[in-house]
Amino acid sequence: MVSLPRNRFIALVVGVCVLSAAIGSGLALLAQTGPTGAAGKQGPAGPRGPQGPEGPSGAAEVEGLEAEVDELRGEVEGGGELGELEGRLEGLEEEVAGLGGIDEELCEADDFFC
Repeated sequence: MVSLPRNRFIALVVGVCVLSAAIGSGLALLAQTGPTGAAGKQGPAGPRGPQGPEGPSGAAEVEGLEAEVDELRGEVEGGGELGELEGRLEGLEEEVAGLGGIDEELCEADDFFC
């Protein structure tokens, strides 16, 4: 007779059950997926369907953008605000140059150390 402690007997029974469940799951998975076979030839193309309606045209959007680009191009080439800014800058430079003489006059008149 073979004598086995109670705890080892329970562990042995549980181990056998887990092992059999794992083998059964593996076989079921293999049966579902199966090995891959060779791919067959592609069949002939089916009939072509009717032509669908033409989608909305973006011409109106493009025309608006083209007009805006032309306007901006005209401003850049014609000077636009750039010419005004250059004139204003020249005027400010003249004013600053005129103020430089005032500093010298104040230094000479009031005997300031400049």
